[in-house]
Amino acid sequence: MIRIGCCVLILAALACDAQEPPSNTGYTGTWERGHETRSLLAIVERNGEYLIRKRVISPKGGPNLRCDWNGNCEEFVDGEKTADYTFRTWVDPKTERLRIECHATITEPRVVELHYLDEFLLKDNGLRLRARTLERGGRTYTSGKPKRDYRKISDSVSDPPPGASTEPG
Repeated sequence: MIRIGCCVLILAALACDAQEPPSNTGYTGTWERGHETRSLLAIVERNGEYLIRKRVISPKGGPNLRCDWNGNCEEFVDGEKTADYTFRTWVDPKTERLRIECHATITEPRVVELHYLDEFLLKDNGLRLRARTLERGGRTYTSGKPKRDYRKISDSVSDPPPGASTEPG
């Protein structure tokens, strides 16, 4: 009987530590896509602007991207730096959708300059974030493709910058 009682107490304690399921907080929170190679977006609001920190995690030395809250990123493959990225975000005044612009310099295997512009749309009652490419490498897209979907995994973000909030605007 004591053993059963201990198991019940342990299960109750684990249930208390369980994280609340994500809710619709707009763009803010932590978003994920992928399985083996995972792409994570942490989005916070600070002083009426959105800040995004992107992270790509790959197994066995594949591409890994590390970014700060200022939009500066470095990509590594097998521990060797292969690219620098700079991200800038703003809310488009016409559509009221969050946009992210990327400028990158790929250095390995050869030097390549990259530019793209994505627009974020909230789907499924704010639990899915669709990144839709509007422009890449001078080419404009109007068909709604290419697109990538992220699922919301948390209303909060780890290590937010000072003064930031994940509360809805």
